[in-house]
Amino acid sequence: MKHILKLTMTASAAAMLCMGGASVAAAQEAPSTDAMQMKTEKMTENAAFNAFLTKYVTQKGDLTVVAYGDVTDADKASLDGYIETLSKSGPPSGSDEAIMAYWFNLYNAKTISVILDNYPVKSIRDIGGGLFASGPWKDKNLTVAGKSMSLDDIEHGTVRVKYDEPRVHYAFNCASIGCPNLKTTAWEADTLESDLTQAARDYVNSPRGVRRDSKDRLVVSEIYKWYKEDFGGNQSGILNHLNVYADAETKAALNSAKKIDKFDYNWSLNKAK
Repeated sequence: MKHILKLTMTASAAAMLCMGGASVAAAQEAPSTDAMQMKTEKMTENAAFNAFLTKYVTQKGDLTVVAYGDVTDADKASLDGYIETLSKSGPPSGSDEAIMAYWFNLYNAKTISVILDNYPVKSIRDIGGGLFASGPWKDKNLTVAGKSMSLDDIEHGTVRVKYDEPRVHYAFNCASIGCPNLKTTAWEADTLESDLTQAARDYVNSPRGVRRDSKDRLVVSEIYKWYKEDFGGNQSGILNHLNVYADAETKAALNSAKKIDKFDYNWSLNKAK
């Protein structure tokens, strides 16, 4: 992803550069009204989702959990309104970071809404699907800018197809304990790069990402098996990826292993108890 650093000069800074009472050049003036309005809109577009996450998502150890059973009808309606607003607008025409943040937020918000529509459930895999499938991921339950879409269409048919970026797997949350954490605030373009890296570190260094079991076997998340082509295509590639984000303790576990002994994943609902 390409990044452009935008520098702006505040009104106070411009005043300091005035000489003999003359104003500085127009290029050094304070941000325009349009720029300020765009910043305000950016701060408010995810306000409803942030309010929901603040109220119902908490950190328990290295895991974020959702108080699904406590969600009020009014807050569920607000969440669905947020999803409808994103769906009608479609992805932004801005940077890759803005587009990715849009899809992450829509996917995660819709996943929470699906759980709430079917709550109580023990696992998201108990919802939807057909005779030969489980889970709601292939259900065309979204209409994005007039196009019928499923959760799979967002993750696999859109984001993974467009971006050669393995860290996207740490942004999508499937409402399961084994999944990378649901972010406690909405994804934002300005911080997406650092937030993706932090999400990768959080998951890799949790027992859900990498651990040694009671038999001293190296166990890693099945995410790395399901999508191994995104992580180098083989065990060596997976181990190299994990080492990039591993802390000292996790690196020791990885470097002492010749291979991955087992893949594991916990499909239990990430609910607050």
